[in-house]
Amino acid sequence: MGERRTVGQPLSEILEEVLAVAGEEDVAIGTLVDQAEERGFGLFMILLALPTMIPILPPGSAALIGLLNIGLAVQMLAGLRRPWLPAWIRRYRLSPSAMRRLRQGGIHVLRKLESLSRPRLLPLPESLVIRVVAFLLLLLGIVLFSPFPFMNTLPGLAILLLGIGLLNRDGLVLMAGAGLSLGILLFVATGAGALYILATTLKRFLAR
Repeated sequence: MGERRTVGQPLSEILEEVLAVAGEEDVAIGTLVDQAEERGFGLFMILLALPTMIPILPPGSAALIGLLNIGLAVQMLAGLRRPWLPAWIRRYRLSPSAMRRLRQGGIHVLRKLESLSRPRLLPLPESLVIRVVAFLLLLLGIVLFSPFPFMNTLPGLAILLLGIGLLNRDGLVLMAGAGLSLGILLFVATGAGALYILATTLKRFLAR
């Protein structure tokens, strides 16, 4: 399980091999993360983005997801090769039912994503691409963490696109995610500026 994987090998195949070797035995979360290597960041981004597709999340959920995205972005900016997880999470072993769901559902979803997205149009060095994605993820995580109302679906969609693009090294999807991210950040910055001006004007009016 510790062998070096080829960059072009689909993540679905890597996970399928890990599960095949494990057989009926359970697998630790840390093992799956290690085998995914750098693409584990893209996989985690997708997993964190999916809940934000719900327009109205339970109170505090968007902030928690935003905080997790910020943590993931910091790790990417620090140059980690794979997502860092606390030891107790790495040691956690998937139950037989979770393994079964991963085999039957999770890998199927990954294959679908891989059929829609593939390595293409990635002229920049991979290390630079990862850092650009990390910087955008950091800002989007801050947007999710902030108290802006109804601002989880669009940032979540942007993170989903960035995650898929990073997972499959797909420059086209990455550019779409980056474009949406910049649009969201511009909108938030404009809105924050307008609120600041309004608050300053109101404060001066009340101070008269």
